[in-house]
Amino acid sequence: MIEKILHRIKPYIGFVLFIVAILIVHHELKVHSIEEIAADLAQVPMSVILLGVLLTGINYLCLTGYDFMALRYLGRTVRPRNVIMASLISFSISNNTGQALISGSSMRYRFYSLWNLSGMDIIKLSLFISLMYVLGAATLFGITTVTSPGLMAASLPLAHTVQWLAWFFLAALAVYWCIILFRKKPFIIRGMELFLPGPGLTLAQTLIAMMDIVLSSFVLYLFLHVHADISFHSFLAVYIAAQILGLFSQVPGGLGVFEGAFLYLLGNDIPASSVFAALLVFRLVYYFVPLVLSGAGLLTYELLQHRTLVKENAQATLGYLSRGIPHIFSILLVLAGGLLLVSGSTPTDRGALKWLYKTLPLSVMEASHLIGSIVGLLLLFMARAVRLRIDAAYFGILVLLVTGAVSSLLKGFDWQEALVLGIFLILFLPSRRFFYRKSSLFTMPFSWSWLGFVGVVIMGTTWIGLFSYKHVEYTNDLWWRFAYNGDAPRFLRSSLILAVMVLSFCVYRLMRVRPQKAHLPTQEEIDELEPIVHNARDTQSHLALIGDKTILWGQNRESFLMYGTTPKFWIAMGDPVGKPESHDSLVWQFRETADKNGARIAFYQISKGNLPLYLDLGLVLIKLGEEARVSLTDFDLKGGKRSGLRNTNNKFSKLNLEFRILERDQVKADIQGLHQVSDAWLKTRKADEKGFSLGFFSETYLCRSRCAVVMQGETILAFANLWETDSKEEISIDLMRYTPEAPGGIMEYLFIQLMLWGKSQGYHWFNLGMSPLYGLEKHPLAPLWHKVGNAVFKYGDNFYNFEGLHAYKEKFDPVWQPRYLATPALAAPAVLLSVTGMIAGSWKGIFTK
Repeated sequence: MIEKILHRIKPYIGFVLFIVAILIVHHELKVHSIEEIAADLAQVPMSVILLGVLLTGINYLCLTGYDFMALRYLGRTVRPRNVIMASLISFSISNNTGQALISGSSMRYRFYSLWNLSGMDIIKLSLFISLMYVLGAATLFGITTVTSPGLMAASLPLAHTVQWLAWFFLAALAVYWCIILFRKKPFIIRGMELFLPGPGLTLAQTLIAMMDIVLSSFVLYLFLHVHADISFHSFLAVYIAAQILGLFSQVPGGLGVFEGAFLYLLGNDIPASSVFAALLVFRLVYYFVPLVLSGAGLLTYELLQHRTLVKENAQATLGYLSRGIPHIFSILLVLAGGLLLVSGSTPTDRGALKWLYKTLPLSVMEASHLIGSIVGLLLLFMARAVRLRIDAAYFGILVLLVTGAVSSLLKGFDWQEALVLGIFLILFLPSRRFFYRKSSLFTMPFSWSWLGFVGVVIMGTTWIGLFSYKHVEYTNDLWWRFAYNGDAPRFLRSSLILAVMVLSFCVYRLMRVRPQKAHLPTQEEIDELEPIVHNARDTQSHLALIGDKTILWGQNRESFLMYGTTPKFWIAMGDPVGKPESHDSLVWQFRETADKNGARIAFYQISKGNLPLYLDLGLVLIKLGEEARVSLTDFDLKGGKRSGLRNTNNKFSKLNLEFRILERDQVKADIQGLHQVSDAWLKTRKADEKGFSLGFFSETYLCRSRCAVVMQGETILAFANLWETDSKEEISIDLMRYTPEAPGGIMEYLFIQLMLWGKSQGYHWFNLGMSPLYGLEKHPLAPLWHKVGNAVFKYGDNFYNFEGLHAYKEKFDPVWQPRYLATPALAAPAVLLSVTGMIAGSWKGIFTK
């Protein structure tokens, strides 16, 4: 029970710690102004920063000792330069991301798997490295805390708890050392043997980890020592405690949690503004710089590994890389927008104000301040348009960047800010060719996550403004005070304008008309589709004749692809139909068309024959179930295996029922009778018509095919419309409907007669359709989707009789063939929901029969 509770709350622990840490940071800084923090930052000499960079480099070289020791423990040999590269890149990435053990392990797997280490070896290596850090941190924390009885006691309410925690660590270390010295047998964890390292290796582990922690802490100590004289011994215990909390939170790089814990643990001994300034410089030097360098190193390594491919396919490689350029610009524009909003929320430089006072009218400065904040907000929204490659966004961004740079100069002669915007402008100018989607900026899609992100940025900059002007006493006339040094009134006015703009935009998005649906085929187009459908190898292509899906024609209109649309996904029903040599270009044409409309693609109920085609599109495959096909060449009612079918056939033969095949003209003549059967069937089952992957009753649709009927005299009791191929490769049915008066089992009789008739006509296969969720892998290590699917197949009778449907089709002894969903990575649940909605005809239809 406790394990279940811990498992459920675990994902929220990091979030709670992050919120608590931010509140602590706010509490510790509330007595300090932003000018104090800026002044403390300016006090850090460049020589100290450079020394910190040097120590960071030495520390990262020390980190390679973790990997060397782990390889020694495994008894494996890897070239030293390879170990150094893998270690440096892995640590620089894991230090900056959450789930440090996972992110570091995945990066090490990327390298060490190339150097003949097995997956089990890499798991052991990662566990060894994690244990190594724990040994060093616990040893240092215990020693420094216990040997300083008065440490933090004057300012920390939890001082006694920290002391007891240190003693606990030391006791745990003592137990661990006893196990190392006296236990010789391995530990068995889920079938994996783990030998603990010997005493010598454990001692080396501890010493290297302690050296790493001391070096990294000394980098921060350098920056902090500029502002305060604190003993390194006392500082080290605070540093380790903050590090442990940051790692435990799983927040990327411990951001916020490490800072909050550090500020809290130091108490009132050092001004919080000085501590915060030192932490900012430490973040830049110890985390950001190594991350940038490792990113460059990783890119260089990948290019060197594939240099032959790059040389041979330089143009294609550059084209592939260029796809990410709009995403990069989108990130840069978010930074530019945030820069303008932060600038509008913080005081203007006093020296610049004196110059502006003599040069510009007050109205120009006031307007520039307001325009700069508005431009910052618009850049946040326009970044989304850039990511979607909307053509109008290109010109809009050019105007906004120029306007933002000019307003930065006029509101406070902020030339650094104007320079950044100018550089972004120069980088953006040559990118016109990437914006090819014809769309209106007013109708471009905005996800709630993006709107939430914009909201977080605005709230953050508003908090910065409130923090910057907390010393200004609020009065009603503050809103209408205009002066060269009136930074607080300008902040209030711009915040109000931005809030009104965001609220207006949200109201507009809620009230706007939804985009029109995609174009459906006309009857003339369906006439053109019909010969291609009948020439296909399988009968699923007959779904195109229903007319409820959009048709994408291939070259020379000799092939096609049918699909349905939602705001986020375009979902093709089945494989492309027509000439096989055109399938490749057709699916890429489908992707390009969807891409221009800001949608992603998926393929529903595809066969195994075309799987490489979808993998080339970058899609992932998920098994939906298996399709039942009965071999008509071998089908008969003889033998004990077919006794059940034979009994059903004999039973209905004695009822004087007649099986017939209605030709197209007869279907047209009897359409009213078929309509009555269909209406009665729907009424009895309290069901609505479906669509997309299923047919629905339509006179024009039914009259395009023959129908199999079971009649009693001149009354139709049951019918099914036929899907046939000219090659006689396959025959199938779509609609299966019968009257309430029909005897039970009539559809089974209809199937038997149809199969016998199909065999006499020379057809090879009878397609019974798909059995959803059947045939999924049941191995303990199977993917999560297979485990969920098997559970739903077995226990989901309240939603759909999966097992019953499969058992019914199994009576005909079919050959089972898999059917798949090709979907973008991580989008399978959303795609399946969209398909379900299209089949049901509406979201309400999902919850009805």
